[in-house]
Amino acid sequence: QALQQMGIECWHAPHARRLPAWLRAHGLRFDVAMVSRHYVASELFPLLRAHAPRARLLFDTVDLHYLRERRAAEVAGDAAAMRAAMRTRTRELALIAQADATLVVSEAERALLAQDAPQATVRVLSNLHQVVPVANGPEGRAGLLFVGGFRHPPNADAVGWFVREVLPLVRAARPGIELHCIGGDVPSEIRALAAVPGVHIHGHVPDLQPWLARCRLSVAPLRYGAGVKGKVNQAMAHGLPVVATSCAVEGMHLTDGQDVLVANAPEAFVDAILRVHADDALWRTLSANGRMNVARHFSPDAARAVVHELFLDERA
Repeated sequence: QALQQMGIECWHAPHARRLPAWLRAHGLRFDVAMVSRHYVASELFPLLRAHAPRARLLFDTVDLHYLRERRAAEVAGDAAAMRAAMRTRTRELALIAQADATLVVSEAERALLAQDAPQATVRVLSNLHQVVPVANGPEGRAGLLFVGGFRHPPNADAVGWFVREVLPLVRAARPGIELHCIGGDVPSEIRALAAVPGVHIHGHVPDLQPWLARCRLSVAPLRYGAGVKGKVNQAMAHGLPVVATSCAVEGMHLTDGQDVLVANAPEAFVDAILRVHADDALWRTLSANGRMNVARHFSPDAARAVVHELFLDERA
């Protein structure tokens, strides 16, 4: 409804006809069509080529799914999952070959496609955030914030690992530190973690701003994944320092100790959390530099040139 009020034509269930019929009626109107995620694109690319022959076809990977699935299989040591990841790789690379241009969210993923799909036209168009004023400094803040929907497997794995391996060591050093876990579609195994001392499973909340304003820092303990992490950028855009694994900050132009604290082993993660709790000057440095990083790389201004090229430039 918000888009429609801006004058943008929106077709959606239950009002739109099935896509094949809809595209037969409307496909000739389009100059550009962007399709997100490989399992959607695999169905729509043939229809778009048939019914929207004038359209430049853009494949929005969202993240490279085969990379995320491969890393998940490596963490789990699951041979069947690794075979499934390779099937996803075949499908995703086939769509990249068909597209007029492919969108990825980081230079790291563009570099991977330079090896895996060297003939493809690949552009970086990342997730975007508005930098907002910092609500307050480190004084009076308390607690750790994790944000992530649990329909996404890396988030459930991250919270489970953090509660098992990291939080007990944090609380042994500083018993008052608590974890606030926010995100919808909470499975039973995550909801059960609320029984662990210091863990609060809030599920979906309508507004994250109060949590971003009062927690001491955000944690992103992802053990696998791909793409650029909205949870990291969102915290930084609000001036909330982040402690994260190297996987969670991949391709985000962040420097350990300057914009973010990076830790992978449980003990290193504990040390980083305790450092931010003990050092207000470090908190302020991470807060300021994180906001500047978002403004430089993940703001609407940072994306403007690529959007113009792909959607408006007739020569693209």
